[in-house]
Amino acid sequence: MRRVPLDWAAIRRRLQVNEDSLQEALTESPARTKAILRQRAVQLAKQNDGNKPAAEGIPALIFRLGQERYAIALKELTEVVPFAGCAEVPGGSPQFLGVINVRGELRPVIDTAQVLTGSHSTDSGAVLILRRQLGLKVDVIEDLREIASEELAPPVQGQFLQAFASGTLGLLDVDPIISTLVNPKESQPV
Repeated sequence: MRRVPLDWAAIRRRLQVNEDSLQEALTESPARTKAILRQRAVQLAKQNDGNKPAAEGIPALIFRLGQERYAIALKELTEVVPFAGCAEVPGGSPQFLGVINVRGELRPVIDTAQVLTGSHSTDSGAVLILRRQLGLKVDVIEDLREIASEELAPPVQGQFLQAFASGTLGLLDVDPIISTLVNPKESQPV
């Protein structure tokens, strides 16, 4: 076996080139940082192109009134607070439970069970604070989920429902509930 002589000068040059490249890669410069960030932005933009939902859905909060399940679109809500009782308002209609204090502001609370089913709600539960500055009292908060548009079917009856989802889940229409309670004479059948 024949030995090949080593070219130590060539080896030292290659090591020096590698060390210079490593130093350049580890040294931060504004131009290099800008190039790296631009490259990452392009990669992230390519990844997000495939993340579009297959169908538009409705983000909703699922709740119970007795044994019945309902949903309300999240766009209608500002927050959910535990129900700890209401201050009754003298002369109020049976659909109004009273008012609650939410961070220093009084909010009227509607007995959602009375409006939708004709029965009275329980003494526990939660209040869904609507964007329109009033609350809907519900018995139990169940879930947050997106209701796919293909799940929705028009309601068979009921002026307070937009649609049914999955056959038994009623999606509330907030506008008729509010208009019935705010202007009860206008909503009475003729």
